[in-house]
Amino acid sequence: MQQPFNLAELLVNPLELTICNQVGLQLSIQQKPMEVLLFLVAQYPAMVTRQQLIDAVWAGNAYVGEKALTNAIWQLRHALQQLTDTEIISTIRKKGYRLALAPSVPSDTSSLLLTPAASLHLASHTKQEKQSAIRLSSQIKWGIFACLFLTYLVVFYHWQLPQPKEIAITTYTKGIGRAVFPTVSPNERYLAFSWRKFEAVSDLYLIDLQDAEAPPRQLTFGPDEKSRPSWGHDNRHLFYSSQTAIYGECLIMKLDVITLETTALASCNRHGTLYMDLSPDGRYLVFSGSLQEDGSSLYRLDLQNAEAEPEALPCQQNCQYRIRDLAFSPDGRYLALTRRAHRLSEEIYIQDLQTGEEQRLTHGEEDILGFTWHPDGERLIYSALKHGKRQGFITHIKQQATQLLADDNFSWPSHVNAAGEVFYHSSRSVPQLGFLPLEQQVIGAVFPLTAAEARYEAPDYSEALHALVYVSNESGYTEIWRADVKMEQREQLTRLFGMVKYPQWSNDGRYIAFIGRLPAEEYDKLMLLEVKTGRLTHLPTDVRWHGQISWWFDDSAVIFAHDGDLFSIGIENKQVQQLTTRGGVWAQMPDADHFYFSKGRNKGLWQLLPNGQEIQLLSGKVFSSRTAWTVANNRIYFLQQKPGQLLVSYYDVERQEIKDLILLPPDQLRLQSVMSFDTKNQRLLFELSMLPRADIEKMYHPQLE
Repeated sequence: MQQPFNLAELLVNPLELTICNQVGLQLSIQQKPMEVLLFLVAQYPAMVTRQQLIDAVWAGNAYVGEKALTNAIWQLRHALQQLTDTEIISTIRKKGYRLALAPSVPSDTSSLLLTPAASLHLASHTKQEKQSAIRLSSQIKWGIFACLFLTYLVVFYHWQLPQPKEIAITTYTKGIGRAVFPTVSPNERYLAFSWRKFEAVSDLYLIDLQDAEAPPRQLTFGPDEKSRPSWGHDNRHLFYSSQTAIYGECLIMKLDVITLETTALASCNRHGTLYMDLSPDGRYLVFSGSLQEDGSSLYRLDLQNAEAEPEALPCQQNCQYRIRDLAFSPDGRYLALTRRAHRLSEEIYIQDLQTGEEQRLTHGEEDILGFTWHPDGERLIYSALKHGKRQGFITHIKQQATQLLADDNFSWPSHVNAAGEVFYHSSRSVPQLGFLPLEQQVIGAVFPLTAAEARYEAPDYSEALHALVYVSNESGYTEIWRADVKMEQREQLTRLFGMVKYPQWSNDGRYIAFIGRLPAEEYDKLMLLEVKTGRLTHLPTDVRWHGQISWWFDDSAVIFAHDGDLFSIGIENKQVQQLTTRGGVWAQMPDADHFYFSKGRNKGLWQLLPNGQEIQLLSGKVFSSRTAWTVANNRIYFLQQKPGQLLVSYYDVERQEIKDLILLPPDQLRLQSVMSFDTKNQRLLFELSMLPRADIEKMYHPQLE
């Protein structure tokens, strides 16, 4: 269909790529979104699958079409919402799309926007109503005239107007392991990134962007994990973090990309990714670290002084939240920061470097996955986890307006150039549930329980009900679900439309405790779900952020982590009691006489005695896990990190012996998740990293110009 047609009160002109409403407001859209709309119109009233649209509009090119289709649908809806309140395109979840109303082709311009039903309604008006209707009809006709006049102007000047550009994606790595954290040299000649190939540690690699045929060049070697490179202003040196694979000891390193000489600059006191950037004058390396009592969590290292040690920078605002990521603005006047209160809350702030004052840019974000400045200094491009999807956004700092850039798999953007291109890594890892059978004499492999596009996380088994509870975004939002041990008879238990974490069955199967954060609220809550009735109860702990949770052995209280220690709150009396004073992040209490807990990564396994005494059962060199461990059958099963591998072991409490069960690839399991034991089937339940792949990509997007 190439002739103009109506959708509700809108006039669509396919030849001119325009949509006009009844008051003369006209918008132009790109060619591909128009082709998507025309295909939906041609198939009306049938539902159209994503694959049908990819076949029709992108000639079946699924690699390009998947992202391009999502973006085309978003552009269509964005344009239509500016012109009308009527829903035009309906989403059929997990199936496709359908045109929500019938298109119509007018026979003459005077009735372009006046349907037969509207004409019949007009005849039934009273005299006063008829006069109002006539005025409305006149307004509509003038709107039509304005639309046609604008269309004429577009046609007349069509040869002078530039054609709309389409989104284009360039991939630099080809799915071999995880290529992450791209960074482009200041002269835009070289692309550096961290690349962990399967069953190997991560190293730094370099691509010459002016030589498309040259393979990536390896820059670092050795047993340590190298991550998050950042270019020096001389286009020759890279700064990065290096961590020992087992104990997580972190060093800030400097690398000469010509000679491959490395220099250790300072310790960075981090177990995870180090976030850093160079000051605009190139003198200081600024990075984030631990939160101090005075609220400082930003540090700087003087690169011009070989004897200098990192110094903490004073904090003036929002000091209760730890700084995670940071990036200096192009003109050096501002510093963009992400401040993280908890795993369910991280927001972006802009700090004026002269006054120290901060402006908050985002609201209600869960997890920021990297950001970078646009060269104009007025926009920030960032990625965030939204209900299990890694999405990209553009936020306009002065207008405080945010728009969608990429729908999924978009992580850690860096370096936007004036041509409208952004470098990032596309992460395709979707967590699933799996199990390790233990009844066999030879422990051979981990098997999947789920394999789907949706995320499945944080499994917990109820011995009383022989049922599982877990977190999934199967409904489009991250919610609590339950299922039987075969992952059948699935049932959604919550509809909070917010964020949920850490579901844990009570021992009798009556309740599920979890951490939830509602969409309109800033802080999370410790929640109690009564399974039979669906009734939700808030347990008032009087703290803003909660860590991992578990149950008291008799279900009289819930144990939770806060600010590095363990607490409990009574189910009936709601009294809060502090359990540890020297650290605690995750506990399990199988009976009245045994209370086991961990203090953090590489801090060992501990037992809390009834008199309050703490006994270390396993050292940090043996027991490195924070939360990936569970108690069953008088054994404590745990994940242990090894160089390039993960080891599943158990500690026999009575014999005080450790037995190793199986070595696994490092990307197969999630060390940060929890474990649970299925007593009915004698198996360990895990959170798996399915398709743990990430590639370095560059995307041209017209919104970035």
